[in-house]
Amino acid sequence: MTKRKRPAGKELEDWCRHWDESNHNGKLALCQKLGVTYDTGKHIRSECGIPIKTPPTTPVISEPRVNVPLHLRTKGDIATVAIVGDFHHPYQDNRVVAVVEDFLGTIQPDYLIYNGDVNDFYQVSVFAKDPTRLGSLQSDIDVTTNMFKRHDALLPNTKKIFVEGTHENRWFKYLQQQAPAVSALHGNTISELYKLADFDIDYVPFERGVLINHIFLVLHGDIVSAHSSYTAKRHYEKHGGCGMCNHTHRGGSYYKRDRFGVWGWWENFCLCRLDPDWVQNPDWVQGFSLVHFDNKDRFWVEQIPIINSMFIYGGKVYK
Repeated sequence: MTKRKRPAGKELEDWCRHWDESNHNGKLALCQKLGVTYDTGKHIRSECGIPIKTPPTTPVISEPRVNVPLHLRTKGDIATVAIVGDFHHPYQDNRVVAVVEDFLGTIQPDYLIYNGDVNDFYQVSVFAKDPTRLGSLQSDIDVTTNMFKRHDALLPNTKKIFVEGTHENRWFKYLQQQAPAVSALHGNTISELYKLADFDIDYVPFERGVLINHIFLVLHGDIVSAHSSYTAKRHYEKHGGCGMCNHTHRGGSYYKRDRFGVWGWWENFCLCRLDPDWVQNPDWVQGFSLVHFDNKDRFWVEQIPIINSMFIYGGKVYK
C-alpha cells in the first residue's frame, strides 16, 4: 500500500460518507487508496467523531391476511354440497372414511367441502407429545394427500374446497413463533404441503370460510361448548345468519326466528377415531352433512350421524 497522510476536514467528511455508503469491497478499496489496512480504516471511521449517516430504508409493509369469506355461487336447479371434516389424520377411522367415500361415490355431490382439521399436526402441538411420534409428520401428511388423490378419481366432476382448521393453523403458528426463517421458504404452506393444486382443490385460509349463495356460511370454527347444539347457538350469536361449523366433533342444530326470518346454525360431525391415545372417552359423534341449495336462495340441511360405522340414506344401508 502507498502510505499517505490521513484525510482531514472536508476530505475526511467525504471519505466517511463514502465509507458509510459502501459495501465491504468498497470499504477495502477506500482503505487501499488511503494506504491503510481495513482495521485501521474502521478505526479512523469510529474515532473521527463524524456522525454515521445510514441510507434511508424503505419499510417493508406486508399485506394483511384476507378476512372475508370465499363467495361460492352454486349452479343448477338443485345443487348438493357435502361437508366433511375433522379426519385428524393419522387418527382417522378408516372404516367410517370408507363408508363415507362409498356414499359420496354413489351420490356424486356437486361440491365437496373439507371443513378443516384434515390432519392433526400432532408434532407441532403445544400439548405434551409422545416423542416416538415426532418423526412421522411427513407420513401423516401423506395420508391426507393420498385421500385427496382417491377423491380426485372418485369424484371427477365434483368441485372441491378445503377450509383450513385449527389444527392446520397449528402449522402456521409453529412456523411464525418457532421457525420464522423457515416460514419464508417455498413449499411450507398448507396448500403446498397438501398438494391442493395437484387435485384442483381451492384453498380457504383459517376462519375465512365459504359463503354459499350469500346465505350460508361454512367455516371450521374455534368455539367449543359443553353440549351438542350449544356451539351452533354461539356461532349464530357471533356471526348471525345461517351456517355450519366443524371443530366440536359432534352434530347439533340451533334455530332462531325473528321479524326478519328463520335462521339456523349447525355443528358438523367428525370422521376421526373415537379412541385416540390423547383423550379418554370423548363426547364425539361421527358423521357428515349434506346441504342442498336451489336457485332461489333456499337451502335444506341433512345431518347424517354414523353409528357403529353404519347409516341409512334414501332407504339404503351404508356400512
